[in-house]
Amino acid sequence: MCALLDAFREDLAQTRAPRTARSYAGVAAAFLAQPDAPLDPGAVERFLRRPRADGDRRSASTWNHELAALRALAAFAVRTGAWPSDPTTSFTFQKSPRRSPSVLSVGEVRQFFEAPVRARSGLQSARDIALLAVLASLGLRVHELVALDVDQVDFASATLIGVKGKGATIHDLPLNTPTVALLREWLAVRANVVGPDQSALFVSNRSTRLSVRTVQYLFARWRAAIGTAKRVTPHTLRHSLATNLLGAGVDLATTADVLRHSDVNVTRKFYLHLVDERRRAAVERLSAMIPGPVSHVETPARAPLLGVPRDKPANDNTSPGPANPAKSWSSGTAGPAADESPCVHRPLGEAA
Repeated sequence: MCALLDAFREDLAQTRAPRTARSYAGVAAAFLAQPDAPLDPGAVERFLRRPRADGDRRSASTWNHELAALRALAAFAVRTGAWPSDPTTSFTFQKSPRRSPSVLSVGEVRQFFEAPVRARSGLQSARDIALLAVLASLGLRVHELVALDVDQVDFASATLIGVKGKGATIHDLPLNTPTVALLREWLAVRANVVGPDQSALFVSNRSTRLSVRTVQYLFARWRAAIGTAKRVTPHTLRHSLATNLLGAGVDLATTADVLRHSDVNVTRKFYLHLVDERRRAAVERLSAMIPGPVSHVETPARAPLLGVPRDKPANDNTSPGPANPAKSWSSGTAGPAADESPCVHRPLGEAA
């Protein structure tokens, strides 16, 4: 099993993003460590349904993540001939309740930029503000951010080159003018404290590549500094970018392209409420072409309910006909008016 695991890790390194590769390899190692792994579907079920360390059930999201990792392992094992069949085919992903992500408005994002200035020295402040600008304007995932190198910043074309995304995809992303200026300022400061052998764009106080955990810690500090009650993480800026783009009238396809979603339906799923609001606003803009109520048009009399004759006054001795539209014709004593339906309406249950 060690040979299969090593080969699977090498394949993940070539086909998956680094974070996904590490996660899937960890799930595969835990699964293959079972005494009854790998070919028994029962072993798959026992692995997915094993309790947490505290005895509670694992969440649907954990089930889905581990099942995805096991499917990738099984597909690789079958493809390479290590396994004759796939033991995961009978398992499906679970539905989990979707929570609305925390989102910052444009003003709140701008306020968030003030936190590094209050909490840090000049060197760290320059790094942190440039880091925030890249996250806020490009919607990078945190592992994509910390993987950036200095030579990926092309100032001539204002582009971030060769950004590695999900599914081993590679993207060239445009940089706006403020982000370019902040990156220039950070790299000027960085050159005085970091040696030429360090390629990482964002580095720690020890001149090592900034880690995901450190970025998450920085966000916790900044959140405390501005005193917001919202749960703000690096991914919050990605959600905020999408929300503010759609709120500004940017179409769904362009928003999906900015987020680097391979399918626009993924964007629609996550931001369906915003798409619906934009659709309603678009329809509302056309309301001016529809006239309002016209006062000189008489409202026609309401038709009788099916099977329920209109009330007939006790002293009504007038002859039937169009001159007395209030007279019921469901009793059969009078024919309908010329503009009324010739169908005979009877109370429910009355024989024809």
